Amino acid sequence: KNPQSTIQNPHLHPTVMVTKLQKGVAIAVLTSVASIAYYILSYQNLLPDELEVRRQQKIALRRQQSAIASAKKRERRETLRKLDRKNHLPKFIDRALNLRQQQLSPDEQRLQLTHDERQLDLSAPQTICGRPTAIGTLQDFNLLRQSQKPTCPGTNPQTSNNVNSDENNPPKSLLLLDGGKARGRTGNNLVEFLHALQYSRDHDIRLGVMTGSWAMRVLLKMWMAIDLENEEEWVARFEEAFCLKIFRNEEELVAAGYTRDKISRMDTKELFWYVSSEPLEEYMSSQAEDLRVLWRGYNTGMGVDSSGEVVNDMCSGINAVFGNGEDKSEVVYSVIHSRSLEGEPGYRLLSNVSKHSGCDPVAALEMRPEYIKSILKPLGMLQHPIVFITDGQSFEVLQRLLTDPDIGPLIRLVPEEASWIGGDMTLGLMSNVFIGNPASTFSGFIAKSRVAMGFGHNYLFMSKDGKGGYRPSCGDVCIFNSKVMGVMS
Repeated sequence: KNPQSTIQNPHLHPTVMVTKLQKGVAIAVLTSVASIAYYILSYQNLLPDELEVRRQQKIALRRQQSAIASAKKRERRETLRKLDRKNHLPKFIDRALNLRQQQLSPDEQRLQLTHDERQLDLSAPQTICGRPTAIGTLQDFNLLRQSQKPTCPGTNPQTSNNVNSDENNPPKSLLLLDGGKARGRTGNNLVEFLHALQYSRDHDIRLGVMTGSWAMRVLLKMWMAIDLENEEEWVARFEEAFCLKIFRNEEELVAAGYTRDKISRMDTKELFWYVSSEPLEEYMSSQAEDLRVLWRGYNTGMGVDSSGEVVNDMCSGINAVFGNGEDKSEVVYSVIHSRSLEGEPGYRLLSNVSKHSGCDPVAALEMRPEYIKSILKPLGMLQHPIVFITDGQSFEVLQRLLTDPDIGPLIRLVPEEASWIGGDMTLGLMSNVFIGNPASTFSGFIAKSRVAMGFGHNYLFMSKDGKGGYRPSCGDVCIFNSKVMGVMS
């Protein structure tokens, strides 16, 4: 506003001020550009190194993951090698196969296949719930069946007590399983049915089953569910499988020629207490064949039982614990079956078995961590899951195992919604190692089924080895031996 003051101070002249401002802006811009250029150049120089580091880190991580996966595969193969699961056929199965193969020519073997079997891959190994068994292929199964008696008990007029029987004149003597009441729990009932089949063979008498009987109720919940769309075909298949005759009512009995005086009945208590006089090897062979036939028809959730209810899936336990993926066919695991047997009576039962087998009188009841580890550690199984199945009567057993630092992290429990007798039974059957209680008919049935399917590593009879551990005191054959197991054999 004062021209004189501006002249007196040349630095405040408008032209000079504008020039200074332009210089300041230019310097600021140049400084910013230089800074940006510096950071860009620095980034360009450093980026390749950072990318290379990250790339090397990813490569190292992938190699580490691959090494871990390879180590797990090697560990699984080594464990299976130790367990010797593959090609583990009991001697009596080997003899049956060899004998029948010598008797039949290849043409005769092909002719004896049923229509359903021709539609299957006879060379494929038999599986249960996606896990392979150890009895070979379906053709092997046929040979095993053919090696047994060629005709059903009570139907051969030359050997049976029905001397006048022929195809048009049915047998006139019958052992009939009827009535809805059964003695004991599921394990006992399965023993009773197997004893009925054996009694029929031992006495060469036809076996009959009423549709509403205890036998049908027990069996159909787990095996050979009724196909309502093909019920007649189901009846024929069931009768052929077990060499028996199904009856719906008294009228069918009379129509078939079975009058009251020709029908004999045994209640479940009598069947449970029946002991076969057959030599052990023959008894073991015939019982194993019945078990293989049974498991060939395990339920998968399709069909109904004798009361018309839709059946459960026998694979529910395996699917719930290990998932429905393909890995369940290869997963390595052990099963512990804990059965308290109502406390004091259980100790008396196991003590009695101990006298004849040499097993420890309490170890299989208490299932203490030291006992479990002495079995699993030498097999390399303390690196794999341990599935615990139980009757739920003794929580202390599970609590001890869960708190053990070696066993606790490996324990897996079947979810409540998937836990039932059939699912637990299949888990035990298809395990790599089974630890059970020889005084329990449920454990005994699983062990017998495992032997029938060619599996070893059944640990029921264990005694102290004097070194703080345990060793087997009786082999797999003991579970079938009446001198050891008594009526539970």
